Amino acid sequence: MKKGLSTALFVLSFLSFHASAAPELIAKSTLEFGDFEETANVEIQGDIQEDVLRLAERGVAKEEADYFVINQVSEDTKKDLLVVSVTLYREHTTDTQKSIEARLG
Repeated sequence: MKKGLSTALFVLSFLSFHASAAPELIAKSTLEFGDFEETANVEIQGDIQEDVLRLAERGVAKEEADYFVINQVSEDTKKDLLVVSVTLYREHTTDTQKSIEARLG
């Protein structure tokens, strides 16, 4: 029983360690108040009837970034396409942020 439980806990901890969160939408003005690095520009295409935010979130879900900004939204009515251009960013954590996060656990 103990061996099975410890194996299960090991597998769960391994899976949670490798799980990464999808980038989150951030306002472009917020970039002025932190240490952000632009990592990529992505153009996402989807059905013209689709929600812009859902299309953007789905399009960046597997990208290696912390945040994304929607730069432009356009439509191609001839092809019934919605085109969303986004920029991906990584946030560099400061020493102050690290100490606060350490205190909060």
